[in-house]
Amino acid sequence: MKKCIVAGGILIEGEKVLLIKHKKLNKWLYPGGHVEVNETPREAAEREFQEETGIKVKVIGDKFDTMDPLVSPEPMPLTISMETVNYPNEIHYHYDLIFLVEKVGGDLLDGSWFSCEDLDKIDTYENVRKILRLAFQKRKEGKKVN
Repeated sequence: MKKCIVAGGILIEGEKVLLIKHKKLNKWLYPGGHVEVNETPREAAEREFQEETGIKVKVIGDKFDTMDPLVSPEPMPLTISMETVNYPNEIHYHYDLIFLVEKVGGDLLDGSWFSCEDLDKIDTYENVRKILRLAFQKRKEGKKVN
């Protein structure tokens, strides 16, 4: 079974989250994709977000500082999960790191904005709904640390 490391970003502005319609799965998802060679999950989340939406973002989140000059703290993901992905012609595992992100530039080219109340009405996966609700909760609590 193929195993991939993937990263995605959740952008919430005001009371709405930006989602894209995944072309292969035909479901509403947060932007994200495979981590490429010589790329960190943070870099992949930022790159994929811009490629899929046109909006340039940066990953945000708590950082654990070890105070070691050889260690660079990275923002912690909102969640990490192992997902079985059922593409039309193949099945594989995604080791999925999902980050909160904030906009730093660009213009929306693709995607739609949804409120937390919209989540039960859109065509997506239940685990995605739960992750999005967690993201709304964290943003409401002010969990935005760089």
